[in-house]
Amino acid sequence: MSASPESPPLDTALQADVAALRARFTETRALYKEVCGLLFFRYGITPTANKLYGLVRKGSMGTPTEVLAQFWQELREKTRVKIDHPELPDALKQIAAEAVQTIWQSANEAAAAELAALRAETRLQAADAEAERDQAKAARVAAEEETATVRAALEQARLAESARQGELEAEKQAHAASRARHEAAQQQIAALERQLLELRTQFSQELEQMREQVRLAQERATASERRALREIDQERGARQAAEKAAAELRGELAAQQGRAQQAALEAAEARAALQAERDAATKEAGAWKQACAEADAARQALHGELDETRRRAERERAEAAAARHPVAPRRPVAVRRTKFKPGSMT
Repeated sequence: MSASPESPPLDTALQADVAALRARFTETRALYKEVCGLLFFRYGITPTANKLYGLVRKGSMGTPTEVLAQFWQELREKTRVKIDHPELPDALKQIAAEAVQTIWQSANEAAAAELAALRAETRLQAADAEAERDQAKAARVAAEEETATVRAALEQARLAESARQGELEAEKQAHAASRARHEAAQQQIAALERQLLELRTQFSQELEQMREQVRLAQERATASERRALREIDQERGARQAAEKAAAELRGELAAQQGRAQQAALEAAEARAALQAERDAATKEAGAWKQACAEADAARQALHGELDETRRRAERERAEAAAARHPVAPRRPVAVRRTKFKPGSMT
């Protein structure tokens, strides 16, 4: 049998036959052995290790080489048995022996060439595998370093996230505390506003009472002045004292009016200060306490001035009463007597 060049129809038929053998023989060495027989006996193609591996694609590269050597060994033994058959002529035996020897040598040379090529390819594949192994090892080291870097970054991110969570919790607590302080400040402002309203009402009432007292004092002073004038006309002896008392009373009245105006001005200033302090209380609630203290001080001062005004009015009433009823003794009127002389009348 001689090898014939492969054509596309032949290759298609060969692939179909190999597929059929693949379905029949699941064991790798048996499949390689059947493919050897298929190539050599049916298609007249000398089987090689590369050809077998290209058709079967199973096992390692050493498997088709071992199967191919075993195939040639069995073929040689079978051929020798046929050649040694006693019925064959010697010339035919010689021709058959030479043919088998030629085929064996050609197959052996092809197998050796294929084996050398296979070894070279194996070395290249081993070198490629070692290079790939080195690359894989370097890639693994780089991957491990990158993994360590990523783990460190993840750990830092986790720590940062934990820190952010802590800061968020602290901010929440601070916000809650600020809200509580704000609500307490609002309540304190409301209480201060109520207290200010009460102070305004009380101050207005006290100011009205003070004005009424000043008006009554003015009326009493006017009445006292009128009574003093009438008593001056009746009692000339007490004229100077009454005029002096009236002047002092007018001075005291003017002083009382000035003090009343000053008190009203101070009250207006106090109201303005309280208004300004109430506006500032939205920013700082503590200022209201000082404002209340100042308002209390002003109220105490007004109370003191009112008490002083009352005492002065009492003194003026006492002085007016003393002016109306003087206790100085009256001098008797001297009567001049003239002695009558006789003859003095004509």
